Amino acid sequence: MNAVGAAVLSEVQKEVLDEVLVGVPYNSASQFHEYFGTRAAPPRFGQSCAWQSFTAGRLVAERSGITAEYPIDGRHVAAVYRRAEGLDILDPYLLHAEPLRLDRSAAEDGVVQLAVDAYPYRVRKDGSPAPSRVRATWTLDDDAVRLDYLRYSPRRGHNIASRSFVLRPESQLETVPPAADWVRPLLVHPEQHSVSVRVLHPVTRQMAELVLPLAGRPAGVAEDSLLMLTKDNQGAVATHGDARFRRDLEVVADAVGAPQDDVVAFLLEAAAIHRAAAPAGLVLAPYSLEDE
Repeated sequence: MNAVGAAVLSEVQKEVLDEVLVGVPYNSASQFHEYFGTRAAPPRFGQSCAWQSFTAGRLVAERSGITAEYPIDGRHVAAVYRRAEGLDILDPYLLHAEPLRLDRSAAEDGVVQLAVDAYPYRVRKDGSPAPSRVRATWTLDDDAVRLDYLRYSPRRGHNIASRSFVLRPESQLETVPPAADWVRPLLVHPEQHSVSVRVLHPVTRQMAELVLPLAGRPAGVAEDSLLMLTKDNQGAVATHGDARFRRDLEVVADAVGAPQDDVVAFLLEAAAIHRAAAPAGLVLAPYSLEDE
């Protein structure tokens, strides 16, 4: 790739990442509707983490003609671009505010490290900004990249490791999206202990999340709504009926451009689908109600 091509790709990647962050929210309920239900989810409602990466890769290919690799770690997938000089990574689920660009020339003892700001951008007690961070560690010997998401915790007063994935070149998705028979068992994996939609509001760049825990639910779908909770940009939890819950739900609904009742119904339907599809005896961990 020549210098002009590399510059174009870099700009397209930056544009697409931002577009997906605000326009394709993380929604763990969407693929339940698509793979067990009767229809694909409306695009504005968002997609699960792997599908966010697939969308980013598709948009970059449409605008630049350059395709991504899709290494997989468990149920997580990122879009990776190889350059002679290094790697570029787009992983919208991890909310990094700019593409991860790893250059071989920056290696020390065979390892390239990079850290960039990520959402949510939170606030410390003294009012100073406290962005989250994504740290990438590329080991040149085995070509593996470790991605760590370090979210700022207002309660603890420092960044904490929230997610970690390792992308290995030998673990690649050959078909994007994967076949339905491969996807369905992953959707009812024990790690899936909630359905939720997490938005980055396109105007305020504030995060909000609506969550329905899947453990300990009553038999009737109507009662499930009482178990819903929200998180605001600071990671503060609010339960159903709280004024803060209504405030956060309003942010979520506004970001996806849908009535609040439609967003709630979308999660309730996905939870009902999960109940019907989950294997007998599936044990799910309770969802934490602790503020971050």
